[in-house]
Amino acid sequence: MDRVGVIGLGKMGLPIARNLMVRGFHVTGYRRSGSPELAKEGGDVAASAAEVAAEADVILSIVPTADDVEEIIAGPAGTLTTLKPGTIHIEMSTIDVDRKARLRDQVQAPGMVAPRKATTFASGDKQSVDTVTAVLDAISGPWIYTGAFGTGARMKYVANLLLAVHTVAAAEAMALARRSGLDLQLVQKTLDESIASSAIWRQRGPLMAERAWTPAPGPVRTLHPILEQIEEHAASTGLCTLHPILEQIEEHAASTGLSASVFAAAKEVFDKALADGWGDLDIACVHDQVNQ
Repeated sequence: MDRVGVIGLGKMGLPIARNLMVRGFHVTGYRRSGSPELAKEGGDVAASAAEVAAEADVILSIVPTADDVEEIIAGPAGTLTTLKPGTIHIEMSTIDVDRKARLRDQVQAPGMVAPRKATTFASGDKQSVDTVTAVLDAISGPWIYTGAFGTGARMKYVANLLLAVHTVAAAEAMALARRSGLDLQLVQKTLDESIASSAIWRQRGPLMAERAWTPAPGPVRTLHPILEQIEEHAASTGLCTLHPILEQIEEHAASTGLSASVFAAAKEVFDKALADGWGDLDIACVHDQVNQ
């Protein structure tokens, strides 16, 4: 399976295509607005998702919305119109799991990978995942098989809940250090290897200290839709995501389930950042939200 199709050649899709080509895969890609970058680097640029499916043994798709996923799969020029028997579709977009499952049933080729961050979460039919291990090895660093279809996306919810909370916590810590008149470089260096540190503190702390939000390795606009999904998923599992924080404490006392009050508080900060038009800035910009 050395012919791979990549649908969605944006901020994540294009690097995935590059990784595949570096490792010897033949890549055919599709993006509605075209992709001269892929052509320049030796990939084939298709005119439609259907054309990708006609060429590929394995398809990876990573597009912005659930409607986009439905269009590239079940639309008039979607993959279903030309999909070959035995083709495996690895769907990497961050969309509602139930809607993704309905599309999976149409494709009848299970297999899902959560979007690449440091680790890829693969879920779905185990035999299908085993078939595309070389592709998964090529597009990411470590990847983990999480089990039945949908568990990869839910694992991502857990990971990004921590990402949101850690980012706001780091922002508050840096803002406190700034207001306390401390040497911010010394604060960073001192805490980097301490028990109080985190990967977010080490990666985003220097950006917060310098107030450097662009270029944005991780824009607010990219993370925020995932936070919305986490909030909805938490509510569906019985988690309490109440506002404001004082009410959370009172409600938690009467609750029989887990209170997600820390996440709710962190999400409020990202809500405000997005409402203020900061969607294209790096997530480290929440420092200025908490420092206002």
